[in-house]
Amino acid sequence: MVTKTKKIDGFSLDNILQIFSLEKKSQTLKVIKEGNVGILDIDNGELIHAELGTLLGVKAAIEIIIWDDIQIELLPLRSSARTITNSLINILLEVSKIKDERKSDLEESGEDLLAAAIEKAEKQQYKEAHTELVQYLKKNRNNAVAWIWYSRIQGNVEIMKKALKMAANLDPNSALVKEENEKFTSVYGQLTDDVVRKCYFCWAPLNKNTTTCRYCRGHLIISRETLAQSGTALPSCLETARERYTRILNKYPRSLASLYCLGLININSRNFQDALAYLDKAAKMAPDKALFTNQLKLLLDHLAQQSEEEQPSPKEVPEEVAETPEATDQKMILVVEDSSTTRKVISITLSRQGYRVVEAADGLEALSKISEERPDLIMLDVILPKMDGYKILSIIKGNKEFKDIPVIMLTSKDGFINKMKGKMAGSTAYLTKPFDPDKMIAEIQKHV
Repeated sequence: MVTKTKKIDGFSLDNILQIFSLEKKSQTLKVIKEGNVGILDIDNGELIHAELGTLLGVKAAIEIIIWDDIQIELLPLRSSARTITNSLINILLEVSKIKDERKSDLEESGEDLLAAAIEKAEKQQYKEAHTELVQYLKKNRNNAVAWIWYSRIQGNVEIMKKALKMAANLDPNSALVKEENEKFTSVYGQLTDDVVRKCYFCWAPLNKNTTTCRYCRGHLIISRETLAQSGTALPSCLETARERYTRILNKYPRSLASLYCLGLININSRNFQDALAYLDKAAKMAPDKALFTNQLKLLLDHLAQQSEEEQPSPKEVPEEVAETPEATDQKMILVVEDSSTTRKVISITLSRQGYRVVEAADGLEALSKISEERPDLIMLDVILPKMDGYKILSIIKGNKEFKDIPVIMLTSKDGFINKMKGKMAGSTAYLTKPFDPDKMIAEIQKHV
C-alpha cells in the first residue's frame, strides 16, 4: 500500500522542529525551496541528521532551517544514523544569529525593501509596492531590476516606457531587461488607453477592457468564449505564473488574488478540475464578492453541459485547496460517478447549496459509503466500472435499512426505455447528461 505524503505549509521550520522536540516525534522532513531539497531526520524529538546537496550534518541543518517560503513533506524516519551531536536549541540559536546578521546586511543595502516591494507586486498590491519601490530607488537608482519592477506596477504607459528605458541603459545585456522591453514594444502599438492594466500571467500592459493578453494569449476572465478557446496561452508564461502564485499561496493561504489567478491559469491550461478547486475556495472565502461566485458558476455550467468525452483528463485536485470543514447538521448526498470531473462539478454545486457531499467512483465504493454514511439522497450514475448503476440500485432497494433513500439516476443515456428501466428498479428521478446544475438542484430539493 502506498502511504500518502503529508505536507505542512504556512509554518516556520524552527517552530515545527520545536514541536517535534516537545512531542518526541520521529520523522524525516523533506524541505523544498525553489527546486532545492533538504532532508532533516528527527529521532525521538532529536535532530540527528541533515543533508543538503554535498553538505551533511550541522552545516546542512543550519542552511535548511534558515530558509523561508518553504514546502515541507513529512516522511517516515529513514534511519537512525547520526551525523549531528549538537542539541536542537544550540542549532536554533546559531540559525537565529545568522538570520539577524543577514537581515542587518539586507537593511543596510536596502535589498529587504526591494524584496518586500516585489512580494507586494506579486500579490497585486500595487500601491503598497509603489511606495516601497520609490523609497528603494531614491537610494539605489542604478538597479535595473528595481526599474523593471517599477515598470510592472505602473498603469501610466509613458512612465512605464521611461522605467524600461532606464533599465535598458543600466543593464542592456540582462535577459530580463531585454524580455520586458521586447514585450512592451510588441504590444505598445495596440495600447489605446493612457492608463492600462497588467496581464496576471506575463506582466504585459493591456487596455483596461481587454480580456485576453495580446502577448501571452492568456484569458484573464472566465466566459463562455474563453472556456471554449482555452488552451491557446503560451505554456512558458503560464508555468512561470503558476510557480509565482503557488509560492505566494503557500506563504499567504488566504490570498484571494492568488487563488483566482491559479484558477485562471488552470482554465487556460484546460485543467478544469484544479480550476474548480481554486475558484471554489475563493468563492467560499469571499462570499460577498460576486466575481468569484459568478466565475465559478460559469465553469460549473460549462463542465456540466459537456459530454464526458469532451472533458479533458484532469489532474488530481490539490488537497490543501479542495478540503473544507464538514458540518454535521447538513443533509448528506452521496455522488456515485466514475468521471472525476463530473463528480467534482456535482459536489461543488451541491456544497454551495448547503449540502454535505460524499463521493464514490464505483459501485463497490458506493455500497461501502452507503453503509458507513447513511446518506439522505444518492446521485447514481448508470454506467460505472465493476457494477452498473441499475445493479447498485436493486441492491439498495432490496435492503430494508436503505430502501427508502431517494435515488436520482444520472446518465448520458436518454430515452423512454432507460427511464422505465430506472423507474422499475426503484429510482426516484432520472437526469440526463449533459445536465443543467440548476435543474439538478431543483430535482434534489423535491426529495430531500
